[in-house]
Amino acid sequence: MTEKMVFANPVLQGDYPDPSVVRVGEDYYMVCSTFQYFPGVNVLHSRDLVHWKTIGHVIERQEQLDLSDMPDSFGVYAPDISYYEGKFWVVVPYYHGQPRCTNILYWSERPEGPYSDGVALNHHFIDPSIFNDDDGRRYLACGGGWVQELAADGTHLLGEAKQVWPGTGGAAPEAPHLLKKDGWYYLILAEGGTFFDHMVTVARSRSVWGPYEECPYNPILKQQDPEKLIQKTGHGKLIQDPQGRWWFPHLGGRPLKPNGSTPLGRETFLQPVEWTEDGWPIIGDHGTPVENIYLHPEEVSAVADDINPYVDRFDRDKLDPTWEWVRLPVSEGYQLGQGGLALQCKPYLLYTPQPTLMLTRRWQHEAFQAETELRFFTRSRGEEAGILLYRDTDAILMLSVRNGLGQTTGLSFDVKRLHENQELEGLYVQVDRYEHGKRKILLQQELPIGEGDSLRLRLRVDARADVCTFAYAAGGESSDYTPLDLTVEASYLFPEMAHRFLCFTAPRVGIFARGVLGLEQGYAAFREFIYTKAD
Repeated sequence: MTEKMVFANPVLQGDYPDPSVVRVGEDYYMVCSTFQYFPGVNVLHSRDLVHWKTIGHVIERQEQLDLSDMPDSFGVYAPDISYYEGKFWVVVPYYHGQPRCTNILYWSERPEGPYSDGVALNHHFIDPSIFNDDDGRRYLACGGGWVQELAADGTHLLGEAKQVWPGTGGAAPEAPHLLKKDGWYYLILAEGGTFFDHMVTVARSRSVWGPYEECPYNPILKQQDPEKLIQKTGHGKLIQDPQGRWWFPHLGGRPLKPNGSTPLGRETFLQPVEWTEDGWPIIGDHGTPVENIYLHPEEVSAVADDINPYVDRFDRDKLDPTWEWVRLPVSEGYQLGQGGLALQCKPYLLYTPQPTLMLTRRWQHEAFQAETELRFFTRSRGEEAGILLYRDTDAILMLSVRNGLGQTTGLSFDVKRLHENQELEGLYVQVDRYEHGKRKILLQQELPIGEGDSLRLRLRVDARADVCTFAYAAGGESSDYTPLDLTVEASYLFPEMAHRFLCFTAPRVGIFARGVLGLEQGYAAFREFIYTKAD
């Protein structure tokens, strides 16, 4: 037999929390939480459970779910994907805080979509998942170990919800998934909250309604050693491959130091599963997450999103599905054409939940470089466009080109300079730090270009060194970058640095354009975006 190939965990680097996977034939499909980002509920495809590629989204229309004013870390929580009667079914917990969430079911004959308008099934319970029994009956499981029968056509629930197993007593019993094997119904839960005490537990019963007996080996997955690479392990789903082996895709995090920050957020990991002689699943290395996955070469299908470098020239009729907007895009705010991606300089606030023109993708490495080429066709003082690092409305770092300086562009003025012109024309490169609703200008420097000239902007992030650096290239030649005399710590963007709320999203990188309310609007034409893993 050929020697196995080694793949390091995580199998999905970056902000891919709460994975749910279904296998149809030899293909696997995954959905993850996307919170306030749009399109919502990314759908990924794999042939080997290791290499994943985004193929679409479930929520692509505002009519399906309106995320236009979602607060940070609200919106799409942990979805679940299943397959039944020739259709893909994705149930989405819409967390809106009034008072809890609404579980909405969507379906499609194709995994990439388009998906139907949603049907609201129930309210309050989080983390729904669908279990299709071998007798044709369907069930919805929800956080806290609640189960209710689902109509065959998915349009409504039947009977009453019953709490069949609340877990072992750990905090926040969530992420329920039902599985039937060898006549047993297994109910998987994640307990302890999605932090360092996260763990996976299981119970089983001869009936879907119980009574359930707790596994004597619980927790069947938990990181006990704070010095290890993989932490915060929980929220996963058992899946069987065509060869009969069992696997467990799950979320976790990689802190920079023990109990420290996880700049890439909650990522997707993969664990092997063995079944004990008495019929219990044991995940990883006797309940401890393993750092490497081993596959035979003939099992590997290396098609994935983590192409290095990632290059997008915006030359297709649709945006690449790896991109997601911060909430909905502003109406009529962008166009794709022969000139690339045109972002209009529409006005919107950065620190208030509302539609934006901030287009983002996930950080996938602790050290990376992102650069973009654009041409700025400005019409009013104060318009700006460029590249940004975005965590939420409380933490944004922007490298931009802006038109003009002065009070009318939203900048401060010197009250001691009487009878002087403080309104300056021209294009400037600027670095802004937004934190807790306050904007701080870190650097302004006039650019030797005019309207419509090519400009490249570049930023580099090294999370372990806690540093961001910046450069620009007038004329658009990547070999002619001029570094800016500025460094900014990266750590204020990390999820753990959020103070107003529990931050469930990791920072992203992307491009943006903004304008001035009441003034004529120009636009920025983005010709290229490149994301590169750094050494």
